[in-house]
Amino acid sequence: MVKLIHRIGAETFMKYFADSPANLAFVEAHFLNMDASSCDAFLDTVDDSSYTLRDWVEALRCMGQWLDAHGMTMELKDQIGYVNCAGAAAGSGANLTHLPSLVDEMLETYGCERAVKK
Repeated sequence: MVKLIHRIGAETFMKYFADSPANLAFVEAHFLNMDASSCDAFLDTVDDSSYTLRDWVEALRCMGQWLDAHGMTMELKDQIGYVNCAGAAAGSGANLTHLPSLVDEMLETYGCERAVKK
């Protein structure tokens, strides 16, 4: 998580996560031990999308909840790829769409073939 804070800055980090203990806990749990190149790749993916870092974290939390509910697991990098795909599927109107809802809809409609049983 320190790498994430360092990369985006403490002020930006607090802007996105100070008011959401659930999002902060998710970031601490999933990004604490992320290596610098993976952190950079994730943030570059976020920057290239139409969504905020908060949207991404909320979408990843939704995906994690779906995986847990179905007794499945998946590497974080694959989850990031799935969320990216969901955002791209929204097309040019993506900035008008809620990313976590897109992820939920895709998971309910298509499932996730890269997810494996725990």
